[in-house]
Amino acid sequence: MKKVLEELFATVQDFRETVPGIDSQVNFADLNSSAVSAKKMVVNIITAAVYREIVSGGETDALSYLRSAVGNATKYKENIFEVLKKRKADGGDIYKYELEGMRRQYIDNYYNAMDSLIAELENFESWKQSPYYRLREKLRIKTAEEFDSLYPIDCSYLFFFRTTPLQREVLSDTIGAYFNRIEGREADFEDKLKLALALTVVALAISRFDIIELPATIRSLFDDSKASRNGQNEQDRLLALAESLMNKSSEILKSVDMALDESGTGDICTETSFARPDDKIYLMP
Repeated sequence: MKKVLEELFATVQDFRETVPGIDSQVNFADLNSSAVSAKKMVVNIITAAVYREIVSGGETDALSYLRSAVGNATKYKENIFEVLKKRKADGGDIYKYELEGMRRQYIDNYYNAMDSLIAELENFESWKQSPYYRLREKLRIKTAEEFDSLYPIDCSYLFFFRTTPLQREVLSDTIGAYFNRIEGREADFEDKLKLALALTVVALAISRFDIIELPATIRSLFDDSKASRNGQNEQDRLLALAESLMNKSSEILKSVDMALDESGTGDICTETSFARPDDKIYLMP
Protein backbone atom coordinates (compact mmCIF):
# COMPACT_ATOMS: atom_id res chain seq x y z
CA MET A 1 0.00 0.00 0.00
CA LYS A 2 1.33 3.42 -0.96
CA LYS A 3 1.98 5.95 1.74
CA VAL A 4 -0.18 9.09 1.63
CA LEU A 5 2.39 11.40 0.03
CA GLU A 6 3.62 8.75 -2.40
CA GLU A 7 0.03 8.50 -3.65
CA LEU A 8 0.01 12.21 -4.48
CA PHE A 9 3.60 13.05 -5.42
CA ALA A 10 5.86 11.15 -7.78
CA THR A 11 9.05 12.36 -6.04
CA VAL A 12 10.15 14.33 -3.01
CA GLN A 13 11.17 17.10 -5.42
CA ASP A 14 7.54 17.36 -6.60
CA PHE A 15 6.52 17.67 -2.96
CA ARG A 16 9.10 20.41 -2.36
CA GLU A 17 7.80 22.36 -5.37
CA THR A 18 4.28 22.32 -3.91
CA VAL A 19 5.05 22.93 -0.22
CA PRO A 20 7.56 25.62 0.84
CA GLY A 21 10.29 25.06 3.41
CA ILE A 22 10.89 21.35 2.84
CA ASP A 23 14.35 20.22 3.93
CA SER A 24 16.44 18.64 1.19
CA GLN A 25 17.08 15.58 3.37
CA VAL A 26 13.42 14.81 4.08
CA ASN A 27 11.75 11.66 2.80
CA PHE A 28 8.14 10.54 2.64
CA ALA A 29 8.59 7.93 5.38
CA ASP A 30 9.58 10.67 7.86
CA LEU A 31 6.38 12.58 7.13
CA ASN A 32 3.90 9.74 6.84
CA SER A 33 2.39 9.92 10.33
CA SER A 34 1.63 13.64 9.86
CA ALA A 35 0.43 12.99 6.30
CA VAL A 36 -2.09 10.40 7.51
CA SER A 37 -3.56 13.01 9.87
CA ALA A 38 -3.56 15.64 7.10
CA LYS A 39 -5.34 13.28 4.70
CA LYS A 40 -8.02 12.65 7.32
CA MET A 41 -8.62 16.41 7.63
CA VAL A 42 -9.31 16.58 3.90
CA VAL A 43 -11.30 13.36 3.62
CA ASN A 44 -13.58 14.44 6.48
CA ILE A 45 -14.71 17.28 4.22
CA ILE A 46 -14.71 15.86 0.70
CA THR A 47 -15.29 12.15 1.57
CA ALA A 48 -13.09 9.18 0.71
CA ALA A 49 -14.98 8.55 -2.53
CA VAL A 50 -14.22 12.02 -3.88
CA TYR A 51 -10.59 11.76 -2.73
CA ARG A 52 -10.14 8.49 -4.66
CA GLU A 53 -11.83 9.92 -7.74
CA ILE A 54 -9.46 12.89 -7.80
CA VAL A 55 -6.33 10.79 -7.25
CA SER A 56 -7.28 8.31 -9.99
CA GLY A 57 -8.47 10.97 -12.43
CA GLY A 58 -5.08 12.03 -13.77
CA GLU A 59 -3.56 15.51 -13.87
CA THR A 60 -6.34 18.00 -13.15
CA ASP A 61 -6.71 21.28 -11.28
CA ALA A 62 -8.52 19.36 -8.55
CA LEU A 63 -5.49 17.09 -8.10
CA SER A 64 -3.16 20.10 -7.87
CA TYR A 65 -5.32 21.65 -5.16
CA LEU A 66 -5.56 18.33 -3.33
CA ARG A 67 -1.77 18.00 -3.36
CA SER A 68 -1.39 21.49 -1.96
CA ALA A 69 -4.02 20.94 0.73
CA VAL A 70 -2.61 17.62 1.98
CA GLY A 71 1.01 18.74 1.58
CA ASN A 72 0.65 22.00 3.51
CA ALA A 73 -1.47 20.38 6.21
CA THR A 74 1.24 17.73 6.56
CA LYS A 75 3.93 20.37 6.97
CA TYR A 76 1.77 22.26 9.46
CA LYS A 77 1.44 19.17 11.63
CA GLU A 78 5.08 18.10 11.20
CA ASN A 79 6.62 21.51 11.86
CA ILE A 80 6.78 21.26 15.65
CA PHE A 81 8.49 17.85 15.45
CA GLU A 82 11.08 19.20 13.02
CA VAL A 83 11.91 22.00 15.46
CA LEU A 84 12.39 19.51 18.29
CA LYS A 85 14.60 17.29 16.12
CA LYS A 86 16.75 20.25 15.14
CA ARG A 87 17.10 21.33 18.76
CA LYS A 88 18.25 17.86 19.81
CA ALA A 89 20.59 17.44 16.84
CA ASP A 90 22.60 20.67 16.89
CA GLY A 91 21.18 22.82 19.65
CA GLY A 92 19.55 25.09 17.09
CA ASP A 93 16.45 26.90 18.25
CA ILE A 94 13.63 28.95 16.83
CA TYR A 95 11.62 31.78 18.35
CA LYS A 96 7.99 31.14 19.19
CA TYR A 97 6.77 33.92 16.90
CA GLU A 98 8.79 32.42 14.02
CA LEU A 99 7.24 29.00 14.58
CA GLU A 100 3.77 30.54 14.78
CA GLY A 101 4.39 32.49 11.61
CA MET A 102 5.42 29.38 9.69
CA ARG A 103 2.52 27.30 10.97
CA ARG A 104 0.00 30.03 10.16
CA GLN A 105 1.39 30.30 6.64
CA TYR A 106 1.01 26.55 6.12
CA ILE A 107 -2.57 26.64 7.40
CA ASP A 108 -3.29 29.62 5.11
CA ASN A 109 -1.96 27.60 2.19
CA TYR A 110 -4.13 24.66 3.25
CA TYR A 111 -7.21 26.89 3.47
CA ASN A 112 -6.62 28.45 0.06
CA ALA A 113 -6.07 25.05 -1.52
CA MET A 114 -9.22 23.60 0.07
CA ASP A 115 -11.31 26.59 -0.99
CA SER A 116 -10.11 26.16 -4.57
CA LEU A 117 -10.58 22.38 -4.42
CA ILE A 118 -14.17 22.58 -3.17
CA ALA A 119 -14.99 25.11 -5.89
CA GLU A 120 -13.70 22.58 -8.45
CA LEU A 121 -15.82 19.80 -6.96
CA GLU A 122 -19.08 21.34 -8.15
CA ASN A 123 -18.57 19.26 -11.31
CA PHE A 124 -18.06 15.96 -9.43
CA GLU A 125 -21.11 13.72 -9.11
CA SER A 126 -19.54 11.96 -6.13
CA TRP A 127 -19.27 15.34 -4.36
CA LYS A 128 -22.97 15.98 -4.96
CA GLN A 129 -23.69 12.79 -3.01
CA SER A 130 -21.55 13.83 -0.04
CA PRO A 131 -23.20 14.68 3.31
CA TYR A 132 -22.01 18.31 3.31
CA TYR A 133 -23.31 18.97 -0.20
CA ARG A 134 -26.69 17.33 0.41
CA LEU A 135 -27.14 19.12 3.71
CA ARG A 136 -26.71 22.48 1.95
CA GLU A 137 -30.03 22.06 0.14
CA LYS A 138 -31.88 22.14 3.48
CA LEU A 139 -30.30 25.39 4.65
CA ARG A 140 -31.37 29.02 4.35
CA ILE A 141 -27.88 30.26 3.42
CA LYS A 142 -26.88 27.94 0.61
CA THR A 143 -23.57 29.29 -0.75
CA ALA A 144 -20.27 30.61 0.54
CA GLU A 145 -20.79 33.77 -1.51
CA GLU A 146 -24.13 34.49 0.17
CA PHE A 147 -22.68 33.82 3.61
CA ASP A 148 -19.76 36.14 2.85
CA SER A 149 -22.18 38.93 1.93
CA LEU A 150 -23.73 38.62 5.40
CA TYR A 151 -20.53 38.19 7.43
CA PRO A 152 -16.99 38.27 5.96
CA ILE A 153 -15.50 34.76 5.79
CA ASP A 154 -13.05 35.37 2.91
CA CYS A 155 -15.67 33.69 0.73
CA SER A 156 -14.25 30.46 2.14
CA TYR A 157 -15.90 27.37 0.71
CA LEU A 158 -14.12 25.32 3.36
CA PHE A 159 -15.50 27.34 6.28
CA PHE A 160 -18.96 27.44 4.72
CA PHE A 161 -19.17 23.68 4.36
CA ARG A 162 -17.61 23.09 7.79
CA THR A 163 -20.37 25.21 9.32
CA THR A 164 -23.34 23.67 7.50
CA PRO A 165 -24.08 21.38 10.49
CA LEU A 166 -23.99 24.45 12.74
CA GLN A 167 -26.42 26.27 10.45
CA ARG A 168 -28.77 23.30 10.57
CA GLU A 169 -28.51 23.26 14.37
CA VAL A 170 -29.36 26.97 14.67
CA LEU A 171 -32.29 26.65 12.28
CA SER A 172 -33.62 23.67 14.19
CA ASP A 173 -33.21 25.24 17.63
CA THR A 174 -34.35 28.83 17.13
CA ILE A 175 -34.20 30.81 13.92
CA GLY A 176 -35.95 28.28 11.70
CA ALA A 177 -39.27 29.11 13.36
CA TYR A 178 -38.85 32.77 12.42
CA PHE A 179 -38.66 31.91 8.72
CA ASN A 180 -42.04 30.17 9.07
CA ARG A 181 -43.53 33.23 10.80
CA ILE A 182 -42.53 35.61 8.00
CA GLU A 183 -44.19 33.66 5.18
CA GLY A 184 -45.67 36.19 2.80
CA ARG A 185 -43.45 38.97 4.20
CA GLU A 186 -40.03 37.68 3.14
CA ALA A 187 -39.15 41.00 1.52
CA ASP A 188 -39.44 42.71 4.90
CA PHE A 189 -37.65 40.26 7.15
CA GLU A 190 -35.68 37.55 5.29
CA ASP A 191 -32.42 39.53 5.00
CA LYS A 192 -32.50 40.35 8.72
CA LEU A 193 -33.08 36.73 9.68
CA LYS A 194 -30.28 35.54 7.43
CA LEU A 195 -27.94 38.08 9.04
CA ALA A 196 -28.92 36.83 12.50
CA LEU A 197 -28.38 33.27 11.30
CA ALA A 198 -24.91 34.05 9.92
CA LEU A 199 -23.86 35.85 13.11
CA THR A 200 -25.01 32.96 15.28
CA VAL A 201 -23.24 30.38 13.11
CA VAL A 202 -19.96 32.30 13.22
CA ALA A 203 -20.31 32.69 17.00
CA LEU A 204 -20.77 28.94 17.41
CA ALA A 205 -17.83 28.23 15.10
CA ILE A 206 -15.58 30.55 17.12
CA SER A 207 -16.55 28.87 20.39
CA ARG A 208 -16.29 25.30 19.07
CA PHE A 209 -13.60 25.24 16.37
CA ASP A 210 -9.86 25.46 16.85
CA ILE A 211 -8.55 28.87 15.82
CA ILE A 212 -6.77 27.32 12.82
CA GLU A 213 -10.16 26.24 11.45
CA LEU A 214 -11.40 29.82 11.20
CA PRO A 215 -11.04 31.96 8.04
CA ALA A 216 -8.05 34.28 7.83
CA THR A 217 -10.28 37.34 8.31
CA ILE A 218 -11.26 36.09 11.76
CA ARG A 219 -7.87 34.63 12.66
CA SER A 220 -6.17 37.91 11.78
CA LEU A 221 -8.08 39.60 14.59
CA PHE A 222 -5.88 37.64 16.98
CA ASP A 223 -2.55 37.94 15.17
CA ASP A 224 -1.56 41.23 16.76
CA SER A 225 0.40 41.65 20.01
CA LYS A 226 2.20 38.34 19.52
CA ALA A 227 4.77 39.17 22.18
CA SER A 228 2.16 39.45 24.92
CA ARG A 229 -0.19 36.75 23.67
CA ASN A 230 -0.86 33.54 25.52
CA GLY A 231 -3.35 30.74 25.13
CA GLN A 232 -5.74 31.97 27.81
CA ASN A 233 -5.84 35.56 26.50
CA GLU A 234 -6.48 34.32 22.98
CA GLN A 235 -9.29 32.05 24.17
CA ASP A 236 -10.86 34.88 26.19
CA ARG A 237 -10.80 37.19 23.18
CA LEU A 238 -12.36 34.52 20.97
CA LEU A 239 -15.16 33.93 23.46
CA ALA A 240 -15.71 37.68 23.81
CA LEU A 241 -16.12 37.99 20.03
CA ALA A 242 -18.51 35.02 20.00
CA GLU A 243 -20.59 36.62 22.76
CA SER A 244 -20.68 39.94 20.89
CA LEU A 245 -21.94 38.23 17.72
CA MET A 246 -24.60 36.32 19.67
CA ASN A 247 -25.79 39.56 21.25
CA LYS A 248 -26.09 41.22 17.84
CA SER A 249 -28.08 38.25 16.57
CA SER A 250 -30.40 38.42 19.58
CA GLU A 251 -31.03 42.11 19.00
CA ILE A 252 -31.99 41.44 15.39
CA LEU A 253 -34.43 38.71 16.44
CA LYS A 254 -35.98 41.00 19.07
CA SER A 255 -36.54 43.70 16.45
CA VAL A 256 -38.19 41.15 14.16
CA ASP A 257 -40.37 39.95 17.05
CA MET A 258 -41.56 43.47 17.78
CA ALA A 259 -42.23 44.29 14.13
CA LEU A 260 -44.25 41.10 13.65
CA ASP A 261 -46.24 41.69 16.84
CA GLU A 262 -46.99 45.33 15.97
CA SER A 263 -48.22 44.36 12.52
CA GLY A 264 -50.30 41.53 13.94
CA THR A 265 -52.28 41.61 17.18
CA GLY A 266 -50.50 44.59 18.63
CA ASP A 267 -49.55 42.53 21.70
CA ILE A 268 -45.85 42.79 22.36
CA CYS A 269 -44.30 40.32 24.73
CA THR A 270 -41.25 41.85 26.36
CA GLU A 271 -38.91 40.75 29.11
CA THR A 272 -40.39 43.44 31.38
CA SER A 273 -44.04 42.44 31.01
CA PHE A 274 -45.12 40.59 34.13
CA ALA A 275 -48.93 41.08 34.09
CA ARG A 276 -50.97 38.00 35.04
CA PRO A 277 -54.72 37.34 34.59
CA ASP A 278 -55.29 37.58 38.34
CA ASP A 279 -53.67 41.03 38.64
CA LYS A 280 -56.21 43.69 39.70
CA ILE A 281 -55.27 46.20 37.01
CA TYR A 282 -57.88 48.44 35.45
CA LEU A 283 -57.25 50.72 32.50
CA MET A 284 -59.35 53.85 32.64
CA PRO A 285 -60.39 55.65 29.42
